[in-house]
Amino acid sequence: MWLADTSIKRPVFATMFIMALVILGLVSYPEIGVDLFPRIEFPIINITTTLKGASPEIMDIDVTDKIEESINTINGVKTITSTSAEGVSRVVVEFVLERDIDLAVQDVREKVSLIRSKLPTDILEPIIQKVDPDANPVFYITLTGKKSIRDLSTYADEVLKDQLQRINGVGALRFIGLQLRQVRIWLDADKLRAFQVAPSDVMTALIRENIEIPGGRIEAATKEYSVKVKGEFPTVQQFNELIVSWYRGAPVRISDIGRADDGMEERRTIVRFNGIPAVAIGIQKQSGTNTVEVIDRVKNEIEKIRRTLPPGMVIHAAFDQSTFINRSIKEVQNHLIIGGILAVVAVFLFLRNVRTTLISAVALPISVIATFTLIRAFDFTFNNMTMLALSLSVGILIDDAIIVIENIYRHIEDGMAPREAASFATSEIGLAVMATTLAIVAIFLPVAFMKGIIGRFFMSFALTVVFAVMVSLLVSFTLTPMLSAFFLKMQGNNNPPPLSLRGRFSASMTRAGDRLESYYKLTEKWYRELLVYGLRDRKSVLAGALIIFVLSMYMTKFMGKEFVPPEDQGNFLIRLEAPIDYSVEQTDNLFHRAEEIVRSTPEIVRVM
Repeated sequence: MWLADTSIKRPVFATMFIMALVILGLVSYPEIGVDLFPRIEFPIINITTTLKGASPEIMDIDVTDKIEESINTINGVKTITSTSAEGVSRVVVEFVLERDIDLAVQDVREKVSLIRSKLPTDILEPIIQKVDPDANPVFYITLTGKKSIRDLSTYADEVLKDQLQRINGVGALRFIGLQLRQVRIWLDADKLRAFQVAPSDVMTALIRENIEIPGGRIEAATKEYSVKVKGEFPTVQQFNELIVSWYRGAPVRISDIGRADDGMEERRTIVRFNGIPAVAIGIQKQSGTNTVEVIDRVKNEIEKIRRTLPPGMVIHAAFDQSTFINRSIKEVQNHLIIGGILAVVAVFLFLRNVRTTLISAVALPISVIATFTLIRAFDFTFNNMTMLALSLSVGILIDDAIIVIENIYRHIEDGMAPREAASFATSEIGLAVMATTLAIVAIFLPVAFMKGIIGRFFMSFALTVVFAVMVSLLVSFTLTPMLSAFFLKMQGNNNPPPLSLRGRFSASMTRAGDRLESYYKLTEKWYRELLVYGLRDRKSVLAGALIIFVLSMYMTKFMGKEFVPPEDQGNFLIRLEAPIDYSVEQTDNLFHRAEEIVRSTPEIVRVM
């Protein structure tokens, strides 16, 4: 084992080599993002086509069928699912996982563009987009206050929108409850009939007259001027004076058949925050960016915005996904630390020596910190999968060092010099240590190459475990024999036995050590008897193991299956379904009553 011999002869080399791995891990740590799950691209594409007023049958025959026929010829299509409703056609295309989803989107766009002339001419352009987990807002803010919805909407659209969009990592904003200023034309049916004017005549006049168009340019000797025909009406009164038709030689204006009001957009969404009318803004992060970092930047910007808000307006954080992510990752980190401490304590209870315990325990932090290098190099994040891998590895990372140092210490107890024992014992046990570690690698590495979405989720988990145990193997062949050669002492008449704590702890601790020694010998006695039975009655042991295996496999049929484990994020959603003919206001009354029930619960912090 040349690596162990080199480390013993060149301790500075071994120390610097391991320290280089540690430094790389420490440098990589701040650059690793924090997220709930690994970044996964689902191989699914949605095609949405809208044709106002068309029946489901027309949408199915004239739109959905033709789109399905065109995209069915694309390479890698797994399934096609479609839904045709009134005025809307939705086609969901699932590709095989190996297909590059970005190239698949381009292929779908090309196929749809080829049949565009065969689709109804008055449809809206089909919307083609891939299913992106990052498309859902990760942060919601609400703008409330002693202002009208119109004032809140205007400020959100003209001021807040620009301030939030320029934040690094913010992909899009989703406005809910927004009601912007809008000039509305109200027509009187009786007056329309009296003047023989159709509503379409009013629409045609508005399109023709309320317009701003380019008028060319004027060229001079040294300058050039662009010309615009400004035909948009600056005031509501000019809308009322617009001539829409002629009746018996006299102009018919909008004021003759109705009126123009300086109003707001039609109310289709309503938002309240803790019972107060509000405008909600959903923050959608850019695809692939880190959730926690983006939300932290948004929070910092909101603190600056609050100082410049007009009097009477207040910004609240209604939903924050980073809170649960940070809490989850912090809990796993705490469990990782506690697990490492308990692993070291367990090692001490069985090795019964402080120095050997500390030397073997060094493998734990070094392996974990060095693993950060791989996490950063593969662009993983601290998420449920990678943190689960590190937590699982804690008990494994120390195994190699324990095997090596226990064999070294056994030879020292037999009278061999520490340097000689470190070299000989490591070479003696080296193949067994490598077999142990490579067996773990052989178990977890194939998980990284699993098929399907599950395989994509577990790739970061498997690679994290593999890299961590490989580092622990390296530590056990370099740092562990080197430290054993220099810090372990020969057992002779002048040296206390390994469990003796004289000169370090009180007499009470020594008595505790004696009791621990008796428990250890009792456990050793039980294990020896169990081992003798297992070697003597091999058929019974094999039969028992087979029965347990069969029963375990049988019990799996009673276990539930789900994609991700249930999580309590401290939020819940209430959905109400009203009769189809209910107006927005009537539906709002239902939610009003639901809000009162929810807000009467003492534990509720906020309701949107």
